[in-house]
Amino acid sequence: MYNFLNQKRVDYIYILILSLPVFAVLSIFFLELALLIISSSFLINCLKKKNFHYFNNFFFKFSIVFYIYLLINFLIQSENINTLSVIFYFRYPLYVVSIYFFLDNKNNLFSDFLKVVSFLIILLGIDTIFQSIFKYNLIGLEIIESFRASSFFGDELILGSFIFRLLPFVFLLSIMKKKIFNDFTNSILITLSFLIIFLSGERTSMLLSVFLLIIYFFFLKKEKIIEYLKIYFLVLVIAISVILLFSKNYQYRYIAEPLNDFSNNYKVTKDLLEGYDHEPKVIFFSGLHHNLMITSFRIFNDSKIFGSGPRSFRDVCNDYKINRFSCDRHPHNFYFQLLAETGIVGFSFLIFIYALVIKEIYKISKEKKPKFRLRLCLIGFYIAALWPIMPSGNFFNNWLSIMIYLPFPFYLYLSKKLSE
Repeated sequence: MYNFLNQKRVDYIYILILSLPVFAVLSIFFLELALLIISSSFLINCLKKKNFHYFNNFFFKFSIVFYIYLLINFLIQSENINTLSVIFYFRYPLYVVSIYFFLDNKNNLFSDFLKVVSFLIILLGIDTIFQSIFKYNLIGLEIIESFRASSFFGDELILGSFIFRLLPFVFLLSIMKKKIFNDFTNSILITLSFLIIFLSGERTSMLLSVFLLIIYFFFLKKEKIIEYLKIYFLVLVIAISVILLFSKNYQYRYIAEPLNDFSNNYKVTKDLLEGYDHEPKVIFFSGLHHNLMITSFRIFNDSKIFGSGPRSFRDVCNDYKINRFSCDRHPHNFYFQLLAETGIVGFSFLIFIYALVIKEIYKISKEKKPKFRLRLCLIGFYIAALWPIMPSGNFFNNWLSIMIYLPFPFYLYLSKKLSE
């Protein structure tokens, strides 16, 4: 892993790419700075060597078309739009192409990145378990809520979301032909990942992770690692059951609270749904999420083509709210957000991408060569990450956008290598 340090000149780009998962934990500023340096280095290389073919792929072209649409949206209704979210959105596809370029041109970068992810999960696993037991982590950060470990993220309750977005790399590590770790270690890493997500108390991340696991079990059922996982997940299920049995906090978080959210008879849900002409027969996820969904549709109905403008929900929602719970920084669902903020045009981009992901998974699943299943670990992630009916973060949030885009350069790299 450290051969690059033995060179006469230290490869800083190599180090920065390996550091991306660590920066995602420590600081969004350093994460963006690292990606800016990586992208700048890539662009300089392209200009010097006239090496532009890395831009010649469907992903980059499609992303630029979406970016141009956001700019058009900005010109039409600039008073409601967060300008920086629009102007600099192009950086995400640029990050993808830049990382793809260096993966393709630096030996061992791919496997070393997977090692960093593995070591980070082990560290976060130890720290999360420690914090859940002693109520503070290894560096003294106190737990925010007794059933929501956050580890090194501190008061940012996104630990489960972060681990969920690393799962495709962990599964990829497990089915590689040239094993970095043995099946026992790989099984422990996957099981530990799910334990971290559970202890984080992030129900959405837990549900999406289980959904992703089902996808992998279905498409990777011929892989040896699946047999190991059946045993370790039985142990994990028993461990989680014991926690739920003896911890009232986790019982409330994972059982009582979700049941209450779906119950129209629950007092809190009734309060959240005040002001409706008639009581909704079906509640979307919870009373709070239902409010945001209705507000999103109201905004959409007022501007069906272009919406209210990217990242404008929090600025315009007061004009469309039903009650005091109908407004937030964003609608907590990618699809409702794009429908409200970018209209049917922006919404169609996301629907089209999701359809392409399904098509690509179907295509890969028909491949006879086992090596092609490596790509499925990465592209399969997007079925869960972009699942329409689950709550999600802000589509235009920089940390979340980076984490969603992160698996894709590795997918592009594997697609090229496996076709050679």
